Amino acid sequence: MKLILDFDGRLLNPSNMLEALSKAGKNTSISISNAQALNIETLLKATTTAENTKNLSTTFNGAELTANNLQQVINSAGSLTRVSTIAAQAININTLLSAISTAGNSKNFSAEFNGAQLSSDNLLRAVNAAGTNTSISVNTAQAANITALLQTIHAAGDTKTFSAEFNGAQLTSNNIQQALDAAGTRTSISVNTAQAVNISTLLALINSAKDTKKFSADFNGAQLTADNLQQAISAAASGTNISVNTAQAANISTLLQAINIAGNTKKFSANFNGAQLTSNNIQQALRATGSNTSISMNSAQSANQSTLLELLDIASSSKQFQANYNGGMSNPNNLQQIVFPCRRQYNRVYFRRTRPTNRKYPYPYIICRMRLIAVDENTPSTAIP
Repeated sequence: MKLILDFDGRLLNPSNMLEALSKAGKNTSISISNAQALNIETLLKATTTAENTKNLSTTFNGAELTANNLQQVINSAGSLTRVSTIAAQAININTLLSAISTAGNSKNFSAEFNGAQLSSDNLLRAVNAAGTNTSISVNTAQAANITALLQTIHAAGDTKTFSAEFNGAQLTSNNIQQALDAAGTRTSISVNTAQAVNISTLLALINSAKDTKKFSADFNGAQLTADNLQQAISAAASGTNISVNTAQAANISTLLQAINIAGNTKKFSANFNGAQLTSNNIQQALRATGSNTSISMNSAQSANQSTLLELLDIASSSKQFQANYNGGMSNPNNLQQIVFPCRRQYNRVYFRRTRPTNRKYPYPYIICRMRLIAVDENTPSTAIP
């Protein structure tokens, strides 16, 4: 069993978070988003409690950093603690380089830049400074200067961990192709809104990736045209991942064709919205999946309970299935019914609370693999594995 508790630094009760961390075993991970909203004393208590035995991750918003909190947290982080920052382009470059230097080769650190807001050569400098366990990424990469992006990819080479995500509806020239061609073994290139990409362009990318490049393409199931999804999966090699969101809007015949093409050798995933399911499409999809295909559902609390139980039965221990619950809208009895099948099967259930509660353990987010423990006022802290 794997359990992940995600706290929002803007909302959490420090005592509750620290108690959960102190009780956490090797199969439990504690995650803190908006860590910049916490005072440094609380953050350092968390890293000290985690030491080298607890799984802890903290995410800072680079646009809201104060003092040297980021560096202090990295410095005190144990071997199982991960520190990350989003909006890294908003961080003073000297501060960011100091954080990367503090991480060295022994700390787990990551920084994500927005490609539309890059200035100077900060992205390149971050990659050059990165140690073994530091990863640098850029979203909205189609907005980045291609010359600067290629310089960064070349700097990453085969020794730095780097990733770039492009929006398929905003591609210009052959920038993404150039990026993929330049990518080393530790660089990954991805494209969202892949249904908007010319199919010839997309197939050229997939063929370039072959078995040596890391490439992924995500389609919107409500906007599929022709057989582009099927062609992409058919062309995909071992280094390519194909996925479709809004899968409930896709024609079921199209989706089943895609799953059958994926078979047991292609990496494919489909995500459904539980509030918009029609007929038994998701059940058909799950039944058809091969060993490398996963089916997931968001807004699972809106799906019919019998549908969810049927999906768990179909998945058993041989299919990859996960469900994401919004705890603020969930029926506790329904959740409890889901718990017991999950204890016997290799499925994942996500439980999310979207707003603070007055319960003893107001965890905003729980992810469980193989089984779900919904922490509420009747659950003692000793239940945290």
